[in-house]
Amino acid sequence: TMLDILYFMSPAHHDAIIDIVTSEANLVVKKFLSHTGIDAKKLKVSIMGHSLGSIISWDILSHQMSLHGSRDISPRSSDVDDRPEFISPRVDWIDGGPSTPEKKKVAQEPTYPQLNFEVSNFFMLGSPVSVFLMLRNQHRPLSDTFSLPGCKRVFNIFHPYDPVSYRIEPLLDPHNAEVDPKLIAHWKGGFRVQYQTKFMLRKFLDETRRTQKKMIETVEKGIMDIGLIDTSADGLVEEEEDDEDMSSISSNDTKYQAVQCGDLNQGRRIDYMLQEKEIENANEYVFALSAHSSYWTQKDLSLFIARQVFRCRDNEEEDNGGAVGGQKSAKMDEDNFARAAFQTL
Repeated sequence: TMLDILYFMSPAHHDAIIDIVTSEANLVVKKFLSHTGIDAKKLKVSIMGHSLGSIISWDILSHQMSLHGSRDISPRSSDVDDRPEFISPRVDWIDGGPSTPEKKKVAQEPTYPQLNFEVSNFFMLGSPVSVFLMLRNQHRPLSDTFSLPGCKRVFNIFHPYDPVSYRIEPLLDPHNAEVDPKLIAHWKGGFRVQYQTKFMLRKFLDETRRTQKKMIETVEKGIMDIGLIDTSADGLVEEEEDDEDMSSISSNDTKYQAVQCGDLNQGRRIDYMLQEKEIENANEYVFALSAHSSYWTQKDLSLFIARQVFRCRDNEEEDNGGAVGGQKSAKMDEDNFARAAFQTL
């Protein structure tokens, strides 16, 4: 695996890998259409990239033009120098950097191989793409206006003990690091025992803090009403202490604050974390060795992907005014697809 990463980081091998993967993806979709007879316009393709495969897919999707021939990038990032998200080791993109307006105009033309189909969903499993983005531009790895031109729905899924995977949301806003990633529900519903205990304890502590603060305020108000406390001299000190208490409470409640996800996943959450099994809590260092390759046996992940695929389809049908059957039929389709996925595990 380390040799694959070293090869990928070298410009020459990076170009070859990108070209081969794009060509194979186009070939697979072409064969699928010829064998099934499905209309290419109705085809919905989702890409799932694991580890280094997610980085390869990211580079391909971030350099795509639409099938209509126009590139989907923000007007604010039309200049090559202002697009650090697009910079990658591709030789024909970097060699002879633009020094004149003519060269800069040529450099804006996409030089990556193009996919012959549109991608509806991009699932990254155990992805270190955040590290590569930091290596390419540590000062501005991602901007809140950035989105993949080749795909609008992006999901970064990781196991909590996976030493290779990293979060993406903190790259968009450093404050997102204080917010927990979104948990993927158990395939039977709900959360595992350790998370139920954690949520119950957190709720209990929050209720205790609020009750304690309310009791203190009530007692102080009663004492001040009977004139036992001179508020003229101690008011400032009490206000400072209250500010400190509120800051400590707000710091503990940061896990509930809103997450700034930008345009990468159409404003929705990007980082999703699988729930580790109860036995894995015994020694996280031991189970970290197998966490990176455990995604293929996760029923929770299968159900999550099935739901996202069907939600994407239903949303597109609603946007086109062709939704049929309402939410109940969509829910039935999700459940049927999930059961079929579980039978293959």
